[in-house]
Amino acid sequence: MVRAQVRSLVGPSAELEDLTQSALEQVLQAIDGFEGRSELSTFTYRIASRVVMNHWRSLRRYLKRFVLAEGDAPEPEAGRAGDPTLFVERQRAARLHHHLERLPADQRMVVVLADLEDLPASKIALIVECPEPTVRSRLKRGRADLARRLVRDPMFAEDVKGGTS
Repeated sequence: MVRAQVRSLVGPSAELEDLTQSALEQVLQAIDGFEGRSELSTFTYRIASRVVMNHWRSLRRYLKRFVLAEGDAPEPEAGRAGDPTLFVERQRAARLHHHLERLPADQRMVVVLADLEDLPASKIALIVECPEPTVRSRLKRGRADLARRLVRDPMFAEDVKGGTS
């Protein structure tokens, strides 16, 4: 469950296993404090989201010191024999996560939880430990920023303009 939660937050990242391990360690350390007032999944999501947010913050500090070129993007997977539709969908997923990584961490977190995990704002507020109106505000700004980015990406431009994304 924790690995799936971390994966939903960071996508297909090289750091997935390390972040999952860190989140699991923190869950094990904090499990005695779990009082059952919320669902276990909310409890673990809260911990996973903190681990991921701390990772994003440290990464942002690192990138400020060692600036990467603006055009740096993940390389698409090499073509594989098989269903070309599946290959295109994997490329689109990689591009989506690339664009999500460009959002501010607080907006990225709520966009992922709301739109990829389909969680309600009330549950997201519990996970990220902020008021529900703040979650809704971050979600609105994050979706708008993501839409601006996607409309410039050829893999999504028609979907965004047509309103299907």
